[in-house]
Amino acid sequence: MDRLEWEEGGRAWVWRRCHLAWEEESVRECTALLNNIVLQDHIHDRWKWLLDPLQGYSVCGTYQFLTLVDELVDRGRVINVWHKQVPSKVSMFAWRLLRDRIPTKLNLARRCVVQPNDNMYVGGCRYIELTDHLFIGCNIFCSIWYLVCKWLGITSVSPSTIRDHFTQFTNMAGMPQFTYSYLMVIWLACTQVLWKERNNRVLKNMA
Repeated sequence: MDRLEWEEGGRAWVWRRCHLAWEEESVRECTALLNNIVLQDHIHDRWKWLLDPLQGYSVCGTYQFLTLVDELVDRGRVINVWHKQVPSKVSMFAWRLLRDRIPTKLNLARRCVVQPNDNMYVGGCRYIELTDHLFIGCNIFCSIWYLVCKWLGITSVSPSTIRDHFTQFTNMAGMPQFTYSYLMVIWLACTQVLWKERNNRVLKNMA
């Protein structure tokens, strides 16, 4: 390890340019993952698919991991947003949304894409554009959830995080289990509408 200079501060960690703040965090995570790994010259590297170490990676195995309910899987970390009636790009957006990986103004400011003071929400409520506030906290944008619940004939108290909101909405208590699939489609559609409206307002302000 030392000879190959993979130790912390070694030449293997020398970069051609300075890191952005979010990149430094990624490097620290990578360093922590490699801490207990010993590199050996006479052993060839190989990929290992942890879900199936014997057979290796397969599309079928990945799909089952993402869609089947497995008690051994921590469902708090893996939230199923994949639906056969929904375009894959919509599910991918939801996957990023629930992990706070969409380009909100705050996330862009953290990555030094925009100025640190250019992180205010476009809804006009003078809040910093956080993911949770954008989709479930703003009184202007999030009236959509009130209208949808009224249309469905249900009442609910909105959670404080987007992950909890997804779980609550798509598993609405008192609703028949067969409706959960439809509720997921509605939730995915609403988040897409909110995001598109947010982007339209950003573009108008930039014009």
